[in-house]
Amino acid sequence: RKEREPPLRVRALVMTIGLDLPRKILNARTEARKPENIKKEDVGGT
Repeated sequence: RKEREPPLRVRALVMTIGLDLPRKILNARTEARKPENIKKEDVGGT
């Protein structure tokens, strides 16, 4: 059996971050892949 459940608020935080972060990364990647953005902004980014 597990030793001790982490506090609910910590678990909720981990869940929120864990679920939200990939979505943000995915959205950023999708945005970056759009042709109009690739032309405007180089990956180097000055």
